[in-house]
Amino acid sequence: MERLEAFASRFIEGWSARLFGAKLQPVQIGKRLIRAMESHQTISLSKTFVPNSYVVSLSPTDFAQFEQYRRSLEQDLSEAILGAARDRNYTLLAFPTVEIERDEDLSAGDLRVSCALVDASGEEVEPDAKTLGAVAGGHTMVLDREKLLREKPRVPKASLVIREGEDRREMALGPEPLAIGRDPQNDIVLDDRRVSRKHSEIRVRLGRYTLYDLQSTNGTYVNGRRVAEIVLSNGDRIAIGGVELLFRTAE
Repeated sequence: MERLEAFASRFIEGWSARLFGAKLQPVQIGKRLIRAMESHQTISLSKTFVPNSYVVSLSPTDFAQFEQYRRSLEQDLSEAILGAARDRNYTLLAFPTVEIERDEDLSAGDLRVSCALVDASGEEVEPDAKTLGAVAGGHTMVLDREKLLREKPRVPKASLVIREGEDRREMALGPEPLAIGRDPQNDIVLDDRRVSRKHSEIRVRLGRYTLYDLQSTNGTYVNGRRVAEIVLSNGDRIAIGGVELLFRTAE
């Protein structure tokens, strides 16, 4: 019955948006995130664990609507999840994160939410009571809003080795998105006419580093193949213009 109600709710929301041309509102995204949290509970001993890593997929039209303030919206939605989890006495393994992405297959008004349990090290945790048994024994992060807001989520240790001709440098990756392009405001600035001003970006998604091409003119290549987005693995070679970037993770 719960699955049927959830399906009906999603169908009606999408149908009414298409019929009346209503714009998707942030509150609708927030409600869908909270529903996803509530429907993915894992009970272990005296604790109820819920996902803390979320990806919201939007249609190109809806994504464009939020693109200018996407970062602040993602933060607001993360805090909404944190508050909802606290109110329901749920346990989070780490500070909740929300990522909004564009999905060409979705229609205006539709959205899709993916979620996962990710621990403080950035590794995805299997959502079962056996796996979480040791965590529930005393190693779970306390669900304290102020404490969690002060702490940034930890992620797997990784870096990019950047090779431009004879030059070679290495940059550590962290929880914040890393922008690559010709524009001086990027984190990695590439002085190459084949590189777009805002060419690509690396972000943490569900505990792993994911590379996104930002609709660049000449494309982003990983191991010789042009990609729109891809989860990076140790040793992947990223080609942007005439520059090669090597993705490396800690042993």
